[in-house]
Amino acid sequence: MNILIVDDERIIREWFRMTVDKLGGDCRIIGEAASGEEALAFCRQHQVDLVVTDVKMPGMDGLELIKRLKEEQPGVRSVIFSSYSEFHFAAEALKLGANEYILKAEITLPGLEDILQKIKRDIEMERSKALELNSLRHVLNQNEQVLRTAYFGELLQGSAQAAQQFASKMSYFGIALQEKNLALMAFGIIPGSVKNKRISDPELLQQAMINIINETLLTETGGGCSFLYMNEVYMLLVNASTSGMKSQRELLLLTASRVAENARRFLGVESAIGISMTYSSLSYLPEQAREALEALDRKRFYGDKSVAYFQDSDMMSLHSDVRTPSLKPHMDSFHRLLGEGKPQEALQQFGHVLTKAGEDRLLSPKQMKAIVLELIYSAINWARSLQLPGDRLEALSAEITGQIVQQESYHQLAAWATGAVRELMDWLEASRPRYAEPVERACEYIRLNYAGEITLKEVSTHVHLSRTYFSELFKKETGLNFNEYVMQVRMEQAKNILKHQHMRIFDVAEQVGYANPSYFIKLFKKYAGVSPYEYMELHSSFRAR
Repeated sequence: MNILIVDDERIIREWFRMTVDKLGGDCRIIGEAASGEEALAFCRQHQVDLVVTDVKMPGMDGLELIKRLKEEQPGVRSVIFSSYSEFHFAAEALKLGANEYILKAEITLPGLEDILQKIKRDIEMERSKALELNSLRHVLNQNEQVLRTAYFGELLQGSAQAAQQFASKMSYFGIALQEKNLALMAFGIIPGSVKNKRISDPELLQQAMINIINETLLTETGGGCSFLYMNEVYMLLVNASTSGMKSQRELLLLTASRVAENARRFLGVESAIGISMTYSSLSYLPEQAREALEALDRKRFYGDKSVAYFQDSDMMSLHSDVRTPSLKPHMDSFHRLLGEGKPQEALQQFGHVLTKAGEDRLLSPKQMKAIVLELIYSAINWARSLQLPGDRLEALSAEITGQIVQQESYHQLAAWATGAVRELMDWLEASRPRYAEPVERACEYIRLNYAGEITLKEVSTHVHLSRTYFSELFKKETGLNFNEYVMQVRMEQAKNILKHQHMRIFDVAEQVGYANPSYFIKLFKKYAGVSPYEYMELHSSFRAR
């Protein structure tokens, strides 16, 4: 317990300090003052639990000091020093709020110890009650938050009963919201941005976030509220009434910007915000939630710390095909290089796809993940065509969808996907059969020219060997004769086309070097076990992803 001794006589202050020191324990004199003014100034700057003061002092006397302390710092206890002739002052001090009085002539160590311990118990009891009260208030606030979150959750799911109760619920919760001009905002913390947050405890951070959002909404719009919608995503409800100075859109954008600014300023949290359209009925709230989240997702996914209006992102998504002009050349090169047996070059093109997508920021998170999934599956299918160990490929195939879904941001997705594809390409490069140098060059030539009229004579000339010797060497190295190898390359290319594109069988045959579609169909069925059309239908679900 921290004690301040106040007396205009130094010898009295020293005597009291020595007496308290003899008691030992956790009672300690942390300061001295010769007048009421000095004592009041000291209490304003230090944590004082008890003031022991004389009555008569120059300037502010003990009675005035006790009165001022009760007004400014009611938690500070006080004890009066008095003599027999000053006892009426002690009585007055007790009326003003002093806790005890000490007769100077009769003070003893046991008596002083009893008084100090009594005051200490009183302080501890009050602190305990304060803690209990704060705990009770916290529980009540938590219960109200749970009730509010549950109600708004039902409202956003389209519950007709919840919509009918809107006015009564807003009155019960004390929230200033009207059905008319109701807009939704989705506030999302940027993944990885909370490393500089002011509050480390998740529950405290959540409560502080809701408090700051609600205070900002109240300041900017006169009402509104927020609740935790999902992990690190808060939903804000606000009335967007047009004023003479600002349009509805401007008011929403300004309010969202202030919310983001205050979250950054007071909590060290970076965020993105998506704003829905404004409708006239509560029945549109589920649609508004979808709009706000869709506008948020694109910004948050790319780590873009800004505000997005659904109208803007919606118009963008209508014109954003998964294969945007900037990505298509790199995606096509990736597939081509796989077919040519160049995994490291394909890896470079994969990196170009990710880089361009991150620069353009046109694709939604779902579209971006679909592209990554498509390219990785292409690499896995190419590995299958090389007869690599199937168990490892199946394990990877089963794992990648779940892994991709787990990536919350573009940067996380790009880092994971680059590592996964690099590992796969390195494995493919190491597992690819190595032939004699002329056969290697011949295989590469075939992979580059399979769509044309390619002949044994043409390829043997290309590698500078006689036709007979080349044919024998090729069979010895690959286990296939020349025509079988060409047919295998063409069939694998056909399978790749049928998996990822919806084309006429006639056009597929022509692309892989067969002028006669019927002959192509016959060869494909023998090679794959099903017709080209059946193979394309089997993989149509993949294209839908």
